[in-house]
Amino acid sequence: MTSECEMATNPKKPDRSPRPGVPVTAATGSATHSSGDRSTDSLGDIPANDAGNAASAARAADPLFVGSLEKGMRVLQAFGALHDTLGLTDLAALTGMGKSAAQRFAHTWEQLGYLEKDARSRRFRLAPKVIELGYFFLRNDDLVAVAAPHLVALRERCDVAVNLSVRLGADMIYLLRLPSRQLTLSEMLPGRRMPAWCNSAGRMLLAQLSDDDLQALLAASHIEAYTARTETDRAALAATIRQARMDGYALAEDQVLLNQTGAAVIVKGSTQRPLAAISASAAASDYPAERMVREVVPQLLSAANAIARG
Repeated sequence: MTSECEMATNPKKPDRSPRPGVPVTAATGSATHSSGDRSTDSLGDIPANDAGNAASAARAADPLFVGSLEKGMRVLQAFGALHDTLGLTDLAALTGMGKSAAQRFAHTWEQLGYLEKDARSRRFRLAPKVIELGYFFLRNDDLVAVAAPHLVALRERCDVAVNLSVRLGADMIYLLRLPSRQLTLSEMLPGRRMPAWCNSAGRMLLAQLSDDDLQALLAASHIEAYTARTETDRAALAATIRQARMDGYALAEDQVLLNQTGAAVIVKGSTQRPLAAISASAAASDYPAERMVREVVPQLLSAANAIARG
């Protein structure tokens, strides 16, 4: 008997077409972001460390680059996964600027509504207004709009968590996350950034790199185990990623969470430029690797083609 997950359906299309200038071709099953989409520009670029050095040199020679704005952004970026609240001493240390400069930038962000300061501890934290910028991006991004109904349909058919993600240097970031019943809060929120080597979506994104760029990226990456089964050997990771490139999908088991299986495929543009990865994850007790490959991977590939066609 064929499971509901194995039965293809045609989800309702979004109420918008891809933005002007975004070519769509049914022949290749693909669609491209415009060149202005910075979230996907890095997919085929050089590794993060080389790209960072090149970007720093370019900024230093750019007469239009506003260094003070970059310093101000450093203050917001200091509030990462490990830092919920920060004092001025913390901000100065994390941003590499003097305490007086950190104070001025933090005060400015507070006045603009992007930081809040606790009156008693005098420590800062991100304010809800920060979320608004992400909302504007997600609301207006054509790839997200086109992908959403297909990912919703996939989640409903297979009862798995589904995601849309792009590569940022050596990392990947989730643009859209549709959770299953078992996921935790951190696994439900878009915007989460993770090392690309550690999960199926990130590995599928890395599979779009050349072998030389992949080796350089892994060599420069900080690799540590999330679980007792996390693969941390760089040679083994490179082999796994190359295999994903050959297979057309990536599979990961117990890499970030125990008893979790994930699979991912790539969405490519009309010139075969990779745009994003779509992935699914579920408890291994519900979807062991064999079932994930048999039932969910074909659905992911079908969704990727549908997303590409717009």
